[in-house]
Order: sequence, then structure tokens, then C-alpha cells
Amino acid sequence: MALLLDAARYAGVNARVRGLVSRLIPEWLWAELLATPDLAGLQSLLQQSWYRVGLEGRPDAAALERRLWAHLVTVSRAPVHLLQGSPRALLDWYWRRFEVDNLKTVLRAVHHRAPAETLEATLIPLGPGSRLPWRALGESTSVPGLVERLRGTFYGSVLEQALDTYRREGQLFVLEVALDLAYFGRLLRLMDQLTGRDRQEARRFLGFWVESQNLLWAYRYRIYAGLSPEEILNYTLHRGLRVDAAAVREIALGAPLAEMVARFWGERIPGLAQLQDRPEPEALPVLELLFQRHLHGMAQRALSKYSLHLGIVLAFQVLLFDEVQDLVTLIEGKAAGWPQERIRPYFIAPRGLGRA
Repeated sequence: MALLLDAARYAGVNARVRGLVSRLIPEWLWAELLATPDLAGLQSLLQQSWYRVGLEGRPDAAALERRLWAHLVTVSRAPVHLLQGSPRALLDWYWRRFEVDNLKTVLRAVHHRAPAETLEATLIPLGPGSRLPWRALGESTSVPGLVERLRGTFYGSVLEQALDTYRREGQLFVLEVALDLAYFGRLLRLMDQLTGRDRQEARRFLGFWVESQNLLWAYRYRIYAGLSPEEILNYTLHRGLRVDAAAVREIALGAPLAEMVARFWGERIPGLAQLQDRPEPEALPVLELLFQRHLHGMAQRALSKYSLHLGIVLAFQVLLFDEVQDLVTLIEGKAAGWPQERIRPYFIAPRGLGRA
């Protein structure tokens, strides 16, 4: 009976998501985008895609990227309203990672006393999905004042708890980490409220994402920031994950990157041999890209099946994000005058290699 109910519930969702998937940039257009010599040609070609709205005017890399992120935010939210109950709550919160990114941008601007009029152009336009008072937040004259304007919201309570540490240390990092840990902690709790196949799919996609982020955080804190083991433990997630407190402690005390990745994911992630014989500061960004490619492959396989469960929605979210991320990589490569052979290795997905 549960399977029948799931099938009925997701029939409309499946049709809607399949329609959105069909609008992702086709291989032939990726090939032309890669071959075009400059930003003007790239912008012109993108007008043949579902990104065409708002692409008029003189080519500008920053403005073009902002338009792409605005599209991502809008389209990512489209399936939310097709769901009900716990799946809808989870997908809504997953979408709010864009709010978290915007809040970090506002915190940095206020902390460094950047002019409020320049801030708006750096924020991702979130539209009606976000009810936070972005203009008022950007006009705050201090970080405590910004937090006060968030009073009564989830983010306000999180930041308020970290304010004393911020005042004492003067480091914006503690507020950004507080937001990240609270966001991912709530995401894990919402995943646990799911049942059946929905819970399984959420753990497969979002669980992998959270676990990989936790491992990357721990290594970044050790390798790049030189934090102490105690600090690394304070700034990572510990529960509901395989990369838990014990694993983070090992990382903080010097566990080799390749060994820890092999322990948790073994041969499931293609390309891990690329980590061998690389210094860890060089291996870490390679690993991040391998994680993204693994998630992309999972999403493609999920969409190759007729899936009447939450997995199809999450798979589409992954493919859409990766498309925008690769377009941003392409834009920055074109702006720097790079040939396509130099840009390709930074893509999450293989692009423009055929006419599929």
C-alpha cells in the first residue's frame, strides 16, 4: 500500500521534473559554448537556452553569473510546491542553503563596513521564496545590529549564540561556521523525519553531500587554517554521519586524506587514484571535484529510471546546480582567455563531447 501511495503522490512530480530535465543544456549547445571564443559569443549562444531571459546588453562576466544563479534559485524552488509533508519541508530547507550563502555575504559586508549600495549586486536574488529583509540587513551598521534584525528567525537565534565569541575574538569565521553547522544539523533532522524510499533517497544524495562536506571541512581546517584538534572538533558535525566525531578526531590528529576517503567510500568514487602522491593541499580541491562528479553520476543514474520517489527531485537538483556551476566555470575561463582544453578539466560533468 505504501508503494502505491508513493507512486500516486510522485506521478505528477515525476512528470514536472522530467519536463525540467528536458530543458537542461543539450550536448550540441555545450560544444558550441566551449568553441565560442569570447563572452559575447557565449552570451549570444545562451539565448538559445532556458537562460535567455535577462541576457541582453553588453557582456559582463559578473552580471552573467548573477543571472545564472538567479535562474538556479528560481528553478530549484519549482518542485517544492509539488510536494507535501516531510518531503516538502526537506526540499524547502535544502533550497535555503542559498539564504545561508547570502547571509554570509551580508555578514562579511557589514563586518568590513562595505557600502550598502554595493552589497545588493553581490547577493543571489532569491525572490519570494525568502522573506528575510535583505535591504535592512545590508544597512546594518554593525554585526550585532544585523543579528538583532534577525531576531525571531532561525538564523537570528543561531548567530545570537555565537555573538559573544565573535565579540571576544573579532573573527567573522565563528559566525559563518555557526550558520553552516546549524543549517546542516537541521537538514539531517529533516532527513530523519522521512520514511521509506524517500528517506533512503535523501540519505543517498543529501547524506553523501553532508558527509563529504564534513570531511572536507575537517581537512581544510587542519591543512589550510592550522586549527588545533579541539577547534576542528568544535567546527564540524559529529552525529548522524559515518564521518562522525571519531573520524574527525583522527583527521585532526593527522590521518592521511587518501586513507580516510578510501575507508568511507572505497572504490565507489571514480578517480581516487588522482589523490595518490599529491601533497594534501593540492589533493583536497581534486577530492572536492571528485565528490561533485560522483554525486552527478548518481543523479544521472537516478534519472535514467522511472523513479516515483524523492530521488528524482534530488537528482534534478544536483544536475541543475552542476549545469550552472559548469557554466560559471566556462564564463570565468572565457573571461581569462583560456582555450576549451584548459577549461574542461574543471567541469563537474563531461560537456560537449557528443550530440546526445
